[in-house]
Amino acid sequence: MIEKYITKKGKERFKVDLYLGIDDKTGEIVRLRKGGFNTKKEAEVYASRKKYEYDQEIADIDKKRFKEVYDLWFTQYELNVKPNTYIQQLQIANKHILPEFENYYIDKIDVMQCQEIVNKWYSNYTKSANLVSITSRIFKLGIALGHCKANPMEKVSRPKNTHKVEYDSPFYEKDELNLFLKHTQENESLQDYVMFRVFAFTGLRKAELIGLTWDSIDLKHKKLKVDKVYVPTKDGHVYQEPKNNSSRRIISVDQETINLLKRWKVEQREKLFAFGLKVDDSSPVFTRSSSILPISDKYPNDVLNRIIKEGELNDITIHGFRHTHCSLLFDAGIEMSEVKDRLGHSSITTTMNIYNHVTKRKRDESADIFASFMSSL
Repeated sequence: MIEKYITKKGKERFKVDLYLGIDDKTGEIVRLRKGGFNTKKEAEVYASRKKYEYDQEIADIDKKRFKEVYDLWFTQYELNVKPNTYIQQLQIANKHILPEFENYYIDKIDVMQCQEIVNKWYSNYTKSANLVSITSRIFKLGIALGHCKANPMEKVSRPKNTHKVEYDSPFYEKDELNLFLKHTQENESLQDYVMFRVFAFTGLRKAELIGLTWDSIDLKHKKLKVDKVYVPTKDGHVYQEPKNNSSRRIISVDQETINLLKRWKVEQREKLFAFGLKVDDSSPVFTRSSSILPISDKYPNDVLNRIIKEGELNDITIHGFRHTHCSLLFDAGIEMSEVKDRLGHSSITTTMNIYNHVTKRKRDESADIFASFMSSL
């Protein structure tokens, strides 16, 4: 409503007193009141604009961008799964799902858009079905909250997965590994040398190695028990059980590695005792310099990168030591089933794929080896 009034100075002005609606949260009437307009037309234009803005705001109040529902879903998901599972899935989703949908209003995402993204996933990512499943569950939450009416992921066609797992992680041959370990022994701390010796001679995953405590290692009988893994969290870390039964295993350890572990245990006790800390059977095997806490998950990578750079050594990743161990087991004539059990593979297919990669590399090198042999005659 537009009303005319007279100011104290006797001037004619117009004011707006407009009913806009009811606040859904408080139940109170929402009104717009403003005066001081010189003309009725000016007041009407203002009132019309404010009414439009309010109506638009009400219309958009339930509109959410995909990212908002995504965050809500992962907040709930974290409460229902193990920390390691949550972190892994969040990392995967942040890399593959969020960049595709982040800024779109969730109710505006249609089947065609989803189909194009699914096609890309299936061409470039092995575990595409997991991406579709997570995205679909986010849409289902959006429906439950009233932010969208349909789940477009339920209507996409899933193409044949054309992306194959390639075991192209760099790995060391025997002489390369010996060179790396020699350089590490001569230039790094005993703990770091022992850490890489264990990586190379047991094939442990990084989370398994960091999760080792002294009661995991039978120094007398030369056995190592994998019964927990280290999982970083927002508040520090937790230990949790390995992801499947095949990952839970007991493996034999060579005498030299056992001797090094014994040496490190003595040195570790002495170093931490200087800080008033006591090492017992439940203590981590690999600890921080002045703490009984286990090394961080970034620590092995940082040390490895420094060693490679300073020693001018061939590139390798932490996972590459696991691959190295696997390839050298094959070179030593160990049966494939034994390799599978030692590495904790859930499927013999994984072991066979690595074996095929190792033998392919050797086949590719055979022509050069033969040519070199012939040229020496």
